[in-house]
Amino acid sequence: MENHDIFPGRGAKFLLALALVLGITSLGMNLLSHALEVQPEKQETEEESSFWIEPETTNVINVLASGVFPASPRQEFDGVFQGLGTLINTYDVSTVSVHGTVGSEVSLNAADTLISSGFGFFGLAYPGAHSAGKQAIEQAMNYWNNQSVRTSGTNTSTDAQNLLRMAEVNGISVIYLSYTDVLTEDLPENEQYLVNVYNDEKTPQFVAQAADLADLVIVSIVWEGEQGAFPSDRQKQIAQALAQADASIIIGYSEHAVQPVAWIDDTLVFYSLGDLYSEEEEVTDRIGALGAVTVTETVSAERSRVELTNPKVDLIVSLKEENAENHVVFLKQAGDAIPSWQELYQGYSETLHRMDDSIRIGGLN
Repeated sequence: MENHDIFPGRGAKFLLALALVLGITSLGMNLLSHALEVQPEKQETEEESSFWIEPETTNVINVLASGVFPASPRQEFDGVFQGLGTLINTYDVSTVSVHGTVGSEVSLNAADTLISSGFGFFGLAYPGAHSAGKQAIEQAMNYWNNQSVRTSGTNTSTDAQNLLRMAEVNGISVIYLSYTDVLTEDLPENEQYLVNVYNDEKTPQFVAQAADLADLVIVSIVWEGEQGAFPSDRQKQIAQALAQADASIIIGYSEHAVQPVAWIDDTLVFYSLGDLYSEEEEVTDRIGALGAVTVTETVSAERSRVELTNPKVDLIVSLKEENAENHVVFLKQAGDAIPSWQELYQGYSETLHRMDDSIRIGGLN
């Protein structure tokens, strides 16, 4: 009897199974290969391929600083600044120091003219600020408080004196403060609040508090100095203290004087801008200056920084013309009204540059 395999076709079945396995494997590889071909290679997005940069916003304001508008018997001041054109109104922050109580030494028309010309920040502290008396200050403050302007320097109470008033200008917070370092006579003991008098200890502390709250702190101050000279030791001492307290801009005034402009670290100091308007006889007592600077605030999610750039200053003069009221023009536009204007311009320009010749002279108009 022949010996036959118990499972006929066993070899054929094995071969068939092997072929089936190889076929399935080949099909799987083909499908995988196809999937890899049609699946686009993952592209790294621009966001993933670059470092994330924190978004920033930028706020900019331009500041105009002027000297003193003095007490005057003149009642009508319409047109006194027409010689400056629209300059004052083109600045976001325009400051002036008023040396006279509105309604008594300074007419309401004068104050109205200053406001309509574009001034919005008024320093009211000066040596004789209380000479008209408490009631006159209260009446003047009633006028100022009903205007859309910021004032500092005279007050109706201690609470009002200690209040830090902040303005928001183009996204930049501004605090404006006004002081006098000298008084013609002492204030009554119970009325110390009437005028902001500079104090070597308290004033820098108050300025530092303002700097903690606002992006920009402007300090206007009346101090003693000499015309056409370097600032006195006292002026430099105060300026240094205010700069260390983080004042951004210091606008000084010494009687009828135009003095240098300089930096103390990041603080811009106009030591004296003289008179914005004057009725004095001598032409040198009628020459003042206007200062300007650009303030840029860069803000990110976690921090902000403020930078002062492009400081400049130019000379102005109050013209006295026969049969005409005084009016203010740039000194270089005085022409025949002041035959020596070129020599005066050169001399005062040298004075402005005596501490820092990088400050630009001209370019305001």
